[in-house]
Order: sequence, then structure tokens, then C-alpha cells
Amino acid sequence: MSRELPLRLGAVALVLASFAGAAGFVAGNLKNPDAPLQPPVARPVATPSAGPTGRLRVAPAARATELPAITVTHVS
Repeated sequence: MSRELPLRLGAVALVLASFAGAAGFVAGNLKNPDAPLQPPVARPVATPSAGPTGRLRVAPAARATELPAITVTHVS
């Protein structure tokens, strides 16, 4: 019994120290209720708009690039 008491006390001390450390971390990193849910968008995205016929028009999201076209691809 003389060996188990220091081991049990050490385990209890380790658990209490980790609990205190976690509580200190949480207290130091509180949630900001004024923070936005999502970051702001860098540039506006094309939104669908109704045409004169009442149908929905959607602008393409993919844009052409200045890079040369790929003519050959590697086949393994």
C-alpha cells in the first residue's frame, strides 16, 4: 500500500493540473459575440437576375485565363 498512495496522489495531481490548465486556456480565449460568422467576400459573386421574360438568367462563374491552352496531356 505504500507504493500505491503516491501514484494515486500523483494521478490526482496530474488530473487537477490539466483541468486547471484547460480552464485557464478557455478563460483566456473567450468567444467574441460581435465576431462575424463568415469573413467578408473579397469581390462580389455574380448573382442570378430575372430577365425581361421572367426567366432566370445565371452568369457563368468560370472565366477565361491568359494562359496558353493545354494541347498534350501525360497518359500513364
